[in-house]
Amino acid sequence: MATSRQHIDRLATLHFIALVNGFVAESGHCTHSLLLGTDLTAEDLHAGEKLISVEQECMILRNALRLTGADHLGLELGHRCRLAAYGIFGFTLLSSRDLRSAIELFFEYPLPLGTGFELALVQEQGVASIQVTAHFDIDDELRALAVDFCLTALQCVMADLLYQPLPLTALNIGFTVDPNTLRYRSYFNCPLSFEATRATSLSFDAKWLQQPLPCANLTAHNEMKAHCSVLKSHLESPRDFLANVRSAICAGFDTSLSLNDVALSMACSSKTLQRHLRAAGTSFNELLSETRYQRAQELLLRQVPVARIAQTLGFSEAAAFRRAFQRWSGCTPSQYRSQVRH
Repeated sequence: MATSRQHIDRLATLHFIALVNGFVAESGHCTHSLLLGTDLTAEDLHAGEKLISVEQECMILRNALRLTGADHLGLELGHRCRLAAYGIFGFTLLSSRDLRSAIELFFEYPLPLGTGFELALVQEQGVASIQVTAHFDIDDELRALAVDFCLTALQCVMADLLYQPLPLTALNIGFTVDPNTLRYRSYFNCPLSFEATRATSLSFDAKWLQQPLPCANLTAHNEMKAHCSVLKSHLESPRDFLANVRSAICAGFDTSLSLNDVALSMACSSKTLQRHLRAAGTSFNELLSETRYQRAQELLLRQVPVARIAQTLGFSEAAAFRRAFQRWSGCTPSQYRSQVRH
């Protein structure tokens, strides 16, 4: 049995929220009502680089359920999820060599499907299955909605890639659902099962994995994949995102480092960087101080002169570094060296 998998834990794009907004608007409700309880505005939905937190995403979904009363919201949103809605990532998928290559891009660059999923491509006895597991800590109603969306979105995306529907051989819903299963049958033309002891999965003949895609183009694919790498760096988990910011700060210690400098090195605007840092519970100045303090400790232990440490960390003079170090640690650099030696 061959398996490919990737855990998705990150900030979310607004592709999904734009779909929610369209559905809510058809129900006669305004964008403002959908965004209640978040810091988002209607204008944010048109910002291509805008990212939101899991908490904001969940609030929007709860608002959508309250406003529309739809018990099939996830399925309907996934059914509306066409390839073109994903912008550069959609065209990267479309230019892939074959269906397997495109599916594996979801593992490498999980941009479209929201947060908290683990996807696995499993092959066994000539059958390929895309398994979907939800790991996020939300209530059962929202978890079911998100998984429903993921399943129908995957089905629609694969149909767009192939220029024809992918014949599914089976669909299993691996969580408790209400007795009315007819809503699933209207979205999936295949045998259905509802077994909580098995993984939620879409299954199809494994031969389709080798199916060449009509729009395969290696040159265009490689070019657009490079853009996806930049997007991925913006959508990683807060822990990984903060590590990237710290690396960018360290790389710029020998200059007059600013928020704009770090944002430029991470291929985003300063406002976007500030927003991501707030979502991660910190700020640029806090990270700058933390990173400088950590580096200062390392250099002091290596007996590097204070004046050189100050210069390395971007301080205008040694006295400014000494004051900062005392603020961070409660002692002077020389006292720190003495304490560590003893």
